[in-house]
Amino acid sequence: MEYAMQYPNETCLLVRNEISGAWEEVKWSAFGRLVRETANAILHQGIEEGDRIAVFSENSPFFLATYLASFMAGSIAIPLYASSSAAQVRSILEHSDTRLIFVGEEAQYCAALDAIGEMSNPPQLVMYDRKIERRGEDRSSLYMDDFLRVAEESDYEEALKLRRSRWEVEQTALILYTSGTSGTSKGVEISYKNIQKAVNQHILELEHLKAGKISMNFLPLTHIFESMWCLVCLTMRIKIAVNSNPKRILQSLAEVRPHYMCNVPRFWEKVYVGVYEKIQGFSPLLKRITEECIRVSRMYHFEYWAKGKTPPWHLKMQYRFYSRTLLKMVKQKVGIERGLIFPVAGAALADKVHAFLLSIGVPIIYGYGLTETTATVSYCHPKGFEFGSIGRPLGGVEVKIDDKGEGEILVRGDNVTKGYYKAPEENAKSFTADGWFRTGDLGSMDIEGNIFFKERAKDLFKTANGKYIAPNVIENLLTSDVMIDQAVVIADGRSFVSALIHPDWGKVREVLLQQGETTLPDDVKVLAKSEAVYRLLEQRIADQLRELASFEKVKKFHILTEPLSIDNGMLTNSLKTKRMVVERYYEEAIKELYSYHRLPDLTK
Repeated sequence: MEYAMQYPNETCLLVRNEISGAWEEVKWSAFGRLVRETANAILHQGIEEGDRIAVFSENSPFFLATYLASFMAGSIAIPLYASSSAAQVRSILEHSDTRLIFVGEEAQYCAALDAIGEMSNPPQLVMYDRKIERRGEDRSSLYMDDFLRVAEESDYEEALKLRRSRWEVEQTALILYTSGTSGTSKGVEISYKNIQKAVNQHILELEHLKAGKISMNFLPLTHIFESMWCLVCLTMRIKIAVNSNPKRILQSLAEVRPHYMCNVPRFWEKVYVGVYEKIQGFSPLLKRITEECIRVSRMYHFEYWAKGKTPPWHLKMQYRFYSRTLLKMVKQKVGIERGLIFPVAGAALADKVHAFLLSIGVPIIYGYGLTETTATVSYCHPKGFEFGSIGRPLGGVEVKIDDKGEGEILVRGDNVTKGYYKAPEENAKSFTADGWFRTGDLGSMDIEGNIFFKERAKDLFKTANGKYIAPNVIENLLTSDVMIDQAVVIADGRSFVSALIHPDWGKVREVLLQQGETTLPDDVKVLAKSEAVYRLLEQRIADQLRELASFEKVKKFHILTEPLSIDNGMLTNSLKTKRMVVERYYEEAIKELYSYHRLPDLTK
């Protein structure tokens, strides 16, 4: 709000006009007014300090404004992923006793309406988009402009001042629901102290953050990584280009050409694939020049820059030439040639992708963090880091390896959550007696403080898009189908969820015969390659997972002809799946499901 008064005519946001395609400027004065009016309307709705309000929307200026208005009003904001199902929305709303829910588009409106339909004390529903048509008997929902208008005649400035005077840093600002090991959502409480620590420390440590530059908002604001980055940008008066449609990100990048953008590894994997395909189309001469360019760039970054050493004059001149010609052309194709900082986190980034991006001068800053740590725990400092690590801790964040167990990464600091909402038993398990947070990740640390991630200790997967997946929940749903005997979900560090499926071959034959298939081979290895079998299982999988969010659904699967068993070493004596053994055995089949892994390492 101070910036709205100090810099009223300065651009705060860039928003794409869907009709003209132009990116229109939103001034600080207009954005500040929207935040203030939203805070007034929240109070007019009777929301008390500490009451919960939910935001269920794609990225938009309204989403950002509601976050900040919630802070002003002393309420607690609960962001929901735009792809969440009605069942997931209802579970969160009931657990948090939410009083007010804002929805973005038609899909979120329908899911929210279904979610609150049978609630005994449903929250008030507010729709950002005037184009949404009310469904059925719904007469209680409000459009955002009406929600703001009813509060116009009331002045809540004194009430807001009073709430600000009672404001304490230990108070909860956000509750972010993230899946637990059982698949049940846990509400991570993020305090104002957590936010202040994260924002201020990033500003202190990251160079190249300058007022007036542009940051592309691509990840959902529901993601702690994106929401904290946007708060850093707003604090530094960096313009935020709000990309409301994730599928249009490449077009948005080409139009805006941002200086900053935080993202998950999956995006950069796609860039890596795209660059490789373009190089394959070069003439033999240009391909040889490109290879030399990458060799020089790799030496510049890895032999000198990444180690904090000054490169020799001739190498510096070579790199400067290539960076202003060929490398610039490659980056212009994507729209990232103006990049100053591109933070990457949320999942593991493949070494070959990381190395290649740095080699062509893309200013990747790879890091590690969790929702519970208000995003960043550690990151690879641009001037000096150990390749293959997840960097060194952010200032003020303590990290140690638990040497009493398997080597779990433990974290302590003002950035760490105060705990899970209404979950005392979970809190007791997640913190040591002396206050260290258990990340559930295994790792090691060298004498210089570089942290190396090994694997997850907890039975929870994280996709390359930064989404948490509970494999046991998905597997149980799949095997509840009479036609699916066994299922192993593959998702950790991958770009989407896939599965290894062992069908009940007797049931499969029976159904196919009923459907008119008359020539079924006796050999299951031949039958498994049948298009009819694949289509049948594809439909059964879709039916079993229809209630899940889109990112939890199985996109591809491989059909097994032999069951997992104790005898073949893929099940324990208690019949639990040995995931690492299974993934090693079916390594080639899994690679086929994720085809980008077949691409060569361009940096060698």
